[in-house]
Amino acid sequence: MRLGTIAVTLVVALCLLSGLAIGQVLYGNLVGNVTDPQQASVVNAVVNVKNDATGYSTETSSDQRGAYEVRNLPPGVYTIRITASGFTTFEAKDIAIQANNIARVDAPLTVGAVTEVITVGAEITQLQTDKSDVHTDVATQQLTQVAVAGYRNFQSMIDLIPGSTPGSFQNASTDSPARALTTNVNGTARNSNNTRIDGAANVFTWLPHHTFYIPPMESIETVNISTNNFDAEQGMAGGAAVSVITKSGTNDFHGVAFAFNSNHKWGAKNLFFNPNTPAGSGIPQRIDNQYGGTFGGPIKKEKLFFFTSWEGTTTAERGNGLLSVPTAQIRNGDYNGLATVYDPLTGAPNGTGRTAFVNNLIPQNRWNQSAVTLQNMIPLPNTGTG
Repeated sequence: MRLGTIAVTLVVALCLLSGLAIGQVLYGNLVGNVTDPQQASVVNAVVNVKNDATGYSTETSSDQRGAYEVRNLPPGVYTIRITASGFTTFEAKDIAIQANNIARVDAPLTVGAVTEVITVGAEITQLQTDKSDVHTDVATQQLTQVAVAGYRNFQSMIDLIPGSTPGSFQNASTDSPARALTTNVNGTARNSNNTRIDGAANVFTWLPHHTFYIPPMESIETVNISTNNFDAEQGMAGGAAVSVITKSGTNDFHGVAFAFNSNHKWGAKNLFFNPNTPAGSGIPQRIDNQYGGTFGGPIKKEKLFFFTSWEGTTTAERGNGLLSVPTAQIRNGDYNGLATVYDPLTGAPNGTGRTAFVNNLIPQNRWNQSAVTLQNMIPLPNTGTG
């Protein structure tokens, strides 16, 4: 048996200086306070945020409390510049913005000319103080470099989240060709999990415990998994609220090609493997191949980008088991010594008074040709006394 699926992702991101022209999704937020050397609030300080990879930028100002907030920033690495009259320019580089997260960058300004710039590097916050939810972030580096079993599904990483059960594939590939996995989180029903890809609900209507589409690993930018105290915008979730953000093109061309092979020759035998079958004692055949690539870049730098992802999966599998098939005697319509076969064209309509075939042998002129065609596709017995 050979099965195959192909997954294709095409993302075109249009980034304008005035804003991001795509649907609103669970992006990240940036907050902070602007203060002077005496820790007093600095009002109307200009806060500029820019993603150097795409050129996307936005601007806001501090309020009467000296606080500022920038909402719905696409995940990425940003540079923050904060200026105020009478103070040196504050600049923070390599600030990572993640989906469904709040990054905090406080700016303690010093007295001086605006032309003077004080640059600080990214700081990792050890304690989350601006959000109350319990969540885990899985970045593209983890997704692509950590060995993942099965079909290289990002959902396998949920196994590492506290409170989750191991993900399992329990439906035919015809029903869920993307090989979606199902899991329970914190003891809740698996149907209460909610997965969104770039903000869009991703639910298999007939099997709601499965996600409908699984993006290729290499096309995912980040995965945010919340398991408690969800934000309001993460509705429809009781177990886990999973937010998947796919990659976008940048000002530089980037691409990757990949190929993975899983072969039964490298595996161990199942504990319940039965060697007393026609296939013998060898490990049953199972060969999985997954291959594809991604490519993205600018159409017009800092304005228009493209990103494509292609993935193919093939599986070759040979089953091993004991099955019952018709013997040569039965294939010839001969049930002598096995059962009494009555002629359905005799007797009363209710089945009484029917006459058995002579020697329980069904004449060939009474055989159904469709059944004969099907029977010829079934092999003869190759074990036992048949």
